[in-house]
Amino acid sequence: MAQELDLELGLAPHEPWIVKKKITETDLRYGGSVILPKQEFETFIIPQMERGLVENLGNGVEVKVHIVEEGHESNDYTLTLVKCNGSYMLSGGWHNMAKANGYKPNDEIGLMWDK
Repeated sequence: MAQELDLELGLAPHEPWIVKKKITETDLRYGGSVILPKQEFETFIIPQMERGLVENLGNGVEVKVHIVEEGHESNDYTLTLVKCNGSYMLSGGWHNMAKANGYKPNDEIGLMWDK
């Protein structure tokens, strides 16, 4: 007897962002950082990172951030990814990047790790 296979298909656009974050007013303060969702970051991003990077998160590691806005690509930025008090955050250039891209409170950003 043949087994039945249940597949779910859809025509929705591909969604590559595995971690999403709504921007807050605190995230946009001058000299500030953006705190990333811990559970999603540890589940989906940390396993993709090289071991040396993960081990140095407490000191902060430089990461290249490539911005894709509604279907078109824009500038690259170098930010610092750091683990501090159990939280993961982007700093060291975050404020300038957010300002340059016109981020406002309640905007949603999506993240993925591209080796």
